[in-house]
Amino acid sequence: DVESDGAKAFEKAAEATDDVPFALAANDDIFAKFEVSKDSVVLFKKFDEGRNTFDGELTKEDLLAFVKSNQLPLVIEFTEQTAPKIFGGEIKSHILMFLPKTAKDFDDKMDEFKKAAEGFKGKILFIFIDSDVDDNQRILEFFGLKKEECPAIRLITLEDEMTKYKPESEAITAESIIGFCKLFAEGKLKPHLMSQDIPEDWDKTPVKILVGKNFEEIVFHPSKNVFVEFYAPWCGHCKQLTPIWEKLGEKFMDSADIVVAKMDSTANEIETVKVHSFPTLKFFPAGDERKVIDYNGERTLEGFSKFLESGGKDGGAPAGDDDDDMDAEDLDDVDEGQDMDSDGEDDDGHDEL
Repeated sequence: DVESDGAKAFEKAAEATDDVPFALAANDDIFAKFEVSKDSVVLFKKFDEGRNTFDGELTKEDLLAFVKSNQLPLVIEFTEQTAPKIFGGEIKSHILMFLPKTAKDFDDKMDEFKKAAEGFKGKILFIFIDSDVDDNQRILEFFGLKKEECPAIRLITLEDEMTKYKPESEAITAESIIGFCKLFAEGKLKPHLMSQDIPEDWDKTPVKILVGKNFEEIVFHPSKNVFVEFYAPWCGHCKQLTPIWEKLGEKFMDSADIVVAKMDSTANEIETVKVHSFPTLKFFPAGDERKVIDYNGERTLEGFSKFLESGGKDGGAPAGDDDDDMDAEDLDDVDEGQDMDSDGEDDDGHDEL
């Protein structure tokens, strides 16, 4: 009955959906062809089980939820074409399997991944990334992975902040992946933060070298005032800043309480500091309050020196959220900054992540 409440809810759901065509059918031949014996809502698709039958209450909200959780394959391959659906959807938790299509056990691992996906439909997107494809190398780098480390599993949430998780086990079995996803869903996982190893000569140069593993110990030392440049190796503005930053390090090299340091933020991640553009300059004053001050002054030796000599007051501002937050869609362009000229010219003196 096209005038029923259910049919009206169906029509409202259709109006709210752009990418899935809706149709009403009342012909007995169509019922017979598709083996439908009573009034039903069926989603037809060309993958996985081929069709899904709705069994909830016929409301616009429930119908939309039904379509959302069934319209995508259990496992989606990451490509230029699928990226908008992956990032534009409402599901913000994604588990990624990095695996070369040429692997001998590709089909076996894909079957295991797909088995695990069945229990998390509509909650976690299961995404496959061919780790041999050149265009996918930027995604591997974003997760701190190299080709030879694949196959590998990672999980990411694209909420207010991107948070990455790494399973303890490297096994790619349905059982291990289900266990990993359950721990994530229960909030029992700690974020996976990348870190390089501490260089032997990290403190032998005027500008000290920080990595994830020594960051907290150095910058939150109660008797040290630490000024840090968070940089990216490909960033044009960072390269311009290097000679000035080194002169600053030399100037305060013999200071008892001032440390000038730098950290490659593409290879090291810190829970307490989120970096969205390069260079980002932050000051960590001595004391036990774990305060952070953003540097907003001129990028000159004189400007930096005044800032340090004033204890972070001249040219500083309380650390707050950056205006340049990275959107979920930007994961597909995580290396966009690598295309900058060596000049790296833009309006605000930053290269975006």
